[in-house]
Amino acid sequence: MPKQIPGLSSIKSDVSVNSVARYFGGNNYIADQKTTDRIYRAINEASSLISPKGTYTLCSVSQMKPGEEMILENGSELSLPECFVDPGTRLVAAAIGTLGIKLEKQCRQLANGGDVYESTLLDSVGTAMLDLLGEKISNAIEQDGKRIGLARGLRFAPGLEGYPLEQQGPLFEIADDESAGVFLNSSAIMIPTKSISFFLLLTTTVLKNKETDKCNSCRLVGCQYRLVKKKK
Repeated sequence: MPKQIPGLSSIKSDVSVNSVARYFGGNNYIADQKTTDRIYRAINEASSLISPKGTYTLCSVSQMKPGEEMILENGSELSLPECFVDPGTRLVAAAIGTLGIKLEKQCRQLANGGDVYESTLLDSVGTAMLDLLGEKISNAIEQDGKRIGLARGLRFAPGLEGYPLEQQGPLFEIADDESAGVFLNSSAIMIPTKSISFFLLLTTTVLKNKETDKCNSCRLVGCQYRLVKKKK
């Protein structure tokens, strides 16, 4: 059964100016006071437009075929690149989250009216909020796993880091897309576009040097938004 995640509206207050600035201008971008004020206004505007939702469904793993696929209890077969293989995996969470449709409509309206700067800034706020949404969903799944003695494992999303976009189909078959209010078009793109989907493994394996920051674990080392915390 899919699980709805409560308390997601907190992303409105949790989103930071720095995270927005990073998506607005890149990792090395430093916002001046004028831009910072604009970011605050954009956060307030975005907060009035979003309706964050998140759901996930847990499935038991029946069989692992390293470098080939993972077979779930419901018969679904997931493509599983070898770098994602964890022999301790017991459950897979298929998660979907969204900010709703209003934010992207406002961005489109601003851009169509020639206000590209404000449109880009508002879109950057949405991206930063979507990051927070994904982490809150992941945390909810992690807590679910802890109750049955499983640890948070690898997270991977269709269309990112080399994982095939075609895996959106199996993900949406497992997850409750209707409850989240997110649907796929004919190209496997999510609608609304300010949405997120991913698989998260729950495992008996305690990962050494486990990275909780997504940039530290992401393999897109050339990404202009990459922010890696220095190890102490």
